[in-house]
Amino acid sequence: MISKIKQALFLVTLVVFSFSSCRFFKKKADPSSAISKADSLRKDSVAVVIPFDTAITATARLIAGLNSAGDLIPADWDTAYIRAFAFNSSSKVDGIMKSRLIPMTQWNREIMKRNTIADTSFVFYPFSGGDFIHLHAMYPNATDYLMVAREDVGDLPNLYSKDFNYVKKYINGVDTMLRDIYNKSYFITKNMNDDTRHNTIINGMLPLIVWASSITGHQIISLNYYQMDSGGHLVELEGTHNEGKPDAVTLELLETKTNTKKRLTYLSCDISDEGFQNHPQFYKYIQHTVSSKCNSFVKSASYLMHYETFDQIREIVLTKSNYFVEDDTGIPYKYISKDNFNIELFGVYEKPVKDFSENLFQSDLAAAYSDSTIYKGNISFSLGYHWGSRNQNQLIAIKKKTN
Repeated sequence: MISKIKQALFLVTLVVFSFSSCRFFKKKADPSSAISKADSLRKDSVAVVIPFDTAITATARLIAGLNSAGDLIPADWDTAYIRAFAFNSSSKVDGIMKSRLIPMTQWNREIMKRNTIADTSFVFYPFSGGDFIHLHAMYPNATDYLMVAREDVGDLPNLYSKDFNYVKKYINGVDTMLRDIYNKSYFITKNMNDDTRHNTIINGMLPLIVWASSITGHQIISLNYYQMDSGGHLVELEGTHNEGKPDAVTLELLETKTNTKKRLTYLSCDISDEGFQNHPQFYKYIQHTVSSKCNSFVKSASYLMHYETFDQIREIVLTKSNYFVEDDTGIPYKYISKDNFNIELFGVYEKPVKDFSENLFQSDLAAAYSDSTIYKGNISFSLGYHWGSRNQNQLIAIKKKTN
């Protein structure tokens, strides 16, 4: 949490400028042009001031419960309600920060450092849903993220232009959608589908992503929607999706602590083999965009890559990744070549939870957990389906160096 003084100064800036930010609903200017102008102001002893979109950042902070200064919100809003929402949100975030997110960051940082892995590399997260909060915790220093899942992108309204009844429904809707992230560490597909279609006024993953962006200390430089063309290229949409539902959204972020620019892309598509066959442009995009020697992350992925119907996405992760972190719901142990990867195992491995078939139990992985050369010990956080018992497992695969 920022100090009250810093918060007040920041919110004054947002109130002054957010309503004049007409770019919020229109095609955004190329953020690189604004950034290059700021870069041109660099002096030897003066840090670059990078401009950000005050309207979008203000809405992101409102969703995240970070604007509790009641005298700085619109006069016709219920100040006490906003303060209570901020307090409750902060309490829940503080809880997962201490019990899960901070321990995750420390755990993976130590492993990457010991294995001399670049922590700023491109990061790929298939089957992500809108889960940027755990992706950032695992790879906080990355500067380019790609998240891919079937759930819709949705949109992000300017809440400061809405009446308070709408605002109340919206921020509560986001909070409702986050219940499984808070309590279990993953989104439940059925709940996401019901929430985005019936239970709330939220229509996709974008509000969850900007919530996490704000929670993790980022301002939003720009936000752009895209559709995929037949050649596997993203084509920017005009206005508020007047040309159709977006296939992707890209956020240019500014990490305020380090003054670092980052890019986060969420792509909505079916990454099964059938999905790639029916829409090969998405396969082309992923193959082209996911950089060689990237870092990857898979968790709570419904064991989909255990099936032959997900061979292609499994192969992309194995081929492209220099380093990846997963639980047993990701790539089966038998597919990870011991000639190509060094493996480190953590936590406790046990049969899948009752929602999934016992046939998904991996006897070879269970045996590997008895191998003292690759088993590295327990983990201090709960991440995944075994949240009830906390008998969670994590596998680290480090690609072997070749001459």
